[in-house]
Amino acid sequence: MLYLATAKFLFHLLTASRYGIFRDELYYLACGEHLDWGYVDQPPVIGLVAWSARRIFDDSLIGLRLLPAAAGAATVWLTGKVTREIGGGSFAQVIAALAVVAAPVFLIMHHWLTMNAFEPLIWLAGAWCVIRAINQDEPRYWIWLGVLAGVGLENKYTSAFFIAGVVISIALTSGRRFLATKEYWLGALLGAVIFLPNLIWLVRHDFPFLELMHNIRRTHRDVVRAPLAFVLDQAQNSGIEFSL
Repeated sequence: MLYLATAKFLFHLLTASRYGIFRDELYYLACGEHLDWGYVDQPPVIGLVAWSARRIFDDSLIGLRLLPAAAGAATVWLTGKVTREIGGGSFAQVIAALAVVAAPVFLIMHHWLTMNAFEPLIWLAGAWCVIRAINQDEPRYWIWLGVLAGVGLENKYTSAFFIAGVVISIALTSGRRFLATKEYWLGALLGAVIFLPNLIWLVRHDFPFLELMHNIRRTHRDVVRAPLAFVLDQAQNSGIEFSL
């Protein structure tokens, strides 16, 4: 897995400066010049990452895109770990990791500095914690999941869907035994504490993100897809083609 992860990392670094800066990257750099606990359309992490990249690497595109490339490499490596944890042998681990390396959507995500570069890694790490907690019957992994949940929400609000999925799944399966452990609730508390600064910012500013989403729906800026069409779109983004 380490070889594939390194190959992906080097690929993104070697191509980082072949294309100009993406418009969203310009916006995040602007956010980085006005650091705060939140912004109208995203939590604070991306602004902090952009600020750090600008201070360390100045205007270097390679420097700006270093962390997204590293996140991509870590996602490949962790994919192999998760595959092994659910029973996959060496061949399965390599195939799973290669799928992440070759997926078009990940090739794009890990080329630009956006929140999307880090979200898959956070979700995957969270899934690994859940699987380890169940397989090893070890509640301490819920503490780490809570930390990841908090960081995920500070990175992008869609992490709430992953968190909700985990909570519902645990409640409806034999994993509900963890609800009686202190580690589960400690993890939940840590996640809430990590997310709290942004939540306070949202409350103080009357939840501008919700207003933004309302305005987007009202003006029909985004394309609305039916559930099945949406699922097929996501599959195609991952490199899977369908003929209907």
